Amino acid sequence: MIICLANAKGGQGKSTAAIHLAAYFQKLAPTLLIDSDHVRASLAWARTGKLPFDVVDENEQEVAMRKKRYDHLILDTPGSIEPHGLKDLAKGCELMIIPAIPEAIAMDGLAWTLHHLRDTKADVRVLLNRVRHNRPREASDLRSALAGMQAQVFATEIPDLAAFDKAAAFGVPVYEVHDQRAAKAWDAFEALGEEITHGR
Repeated sequence: MIICLANAKGGQGKSTAAIHLAAYFQKLAPTLLIDSDHVRASLAWARTGKLPFDVVDENEQEVAMRKKRYDHLILDTPGSIEPHGLKDLAKGCELMIIPAIPEAIAMDGLAWTLHHLRDTKADVRVLLNRVRHNRPREASDLRSALAGMQAQVFATEIPDLAAFDKAAAFGVPVYEVHDQRAAKAWDAFEALGEEITHGR
């Protein structure tokens, strides 16, 4: 399966989602994460060599795929991307995930991204990311706004937990972190993975 994570607005947790989706799919079959974001956050995460899957940049992608067969490709795309680039990405993937933090400031970038994808035939779905437990109305308001835009939204929501920051600092998936909420953090991505693969 080829999954792209994209959003015209940066800071939406795209790389964290890419890392953990790759971790989920690696449990099913060999998975490659391709980091084409200018910040290279996924590659930085992988620098420790403790991730269970391979991570390369777009320049190393072809060589990596010649050396090894991968059943799943996860693409961490640039935060600032032109409309034609966004549409090209949509054509080349089976699922495009738009991570979005439920906050008013993120809505413009999300609306722009969805606007430029509306004429594509791609499977585009929004992921409510870094959802704060003490601000449930923000998530429900965003869901309502997205429903008005006829956007597809995952039922699964990813909580805003410090365990993800610890995972990035140690260069591991969140299930390897010693944190009382690490299990909850990983459970959310397992639920997302199951929703993608089984429609639950």
